[in-house]
Amino acid sequence: MIIYSCNRDTRTADVAADMVIPFLYDIPPESGIIKQLQSLPEPAAFVVPLPLRAAKSILTHYGIPFGSIVEQLPSDEKQTAVQETETSVETQFPPRWYPVIDDDRCIGCLECVNFCIFGVYAIGQNDKPVVDKPDACKDGCPACARVCPGKAIMFPLCEERQIAGYDDAGESELAALSGFVDAL
Repeated sequence: MIIYSCNRDTRTADVAADMVIPFLYDIPPESGIIKQLQSLPEPAAFVVPLPLRAAKSILTHYGIPFGSIVEQLPSDEKQTAVQETETSVETQFPPRWYPVIDDDRCIGCLECVNFCIFGVYAIGQNDKPVVDKPDACKDGCPACARVCPGKAIMFPLCEERQIAGYDDAGESELAALSGFVDAL
């Protein structure tokens, strides 16, 4: 099964996909689309206009089974007209700005919980931070991503590529952080 996520400014897709969804980053967790994706009978291939690391973290956080993720490159030609086809996306969600945590990189230092003045984070069951109130995040503020020593916090729409989830830090850099956690 192939699932295609439209860009934020696109409401139609001229693609061969089994399912076309709105912009993945904007879909709230309580929506019917997320519930439908969570109940997929088998892992799907996702085509998304997001950095791969951010898309993987969003799908994992929502408990959506995926087999592969392909980053959809930006198109020079934007489609804005809604066509009455099986690939038109009728549900649009308001634009959102919130952090996405890469659980594989999170070292559990809780710097984000202590730093964020907007109350976005909480401490999860595994004593690691979780994005508890994503819509409390201040639009355009990626400050918590800058203080994260594990570079685990991403804002997929940030213009700074590393904060968006591109240009992963090398494994040696992440290994050097293990001493940071032990010192806490």
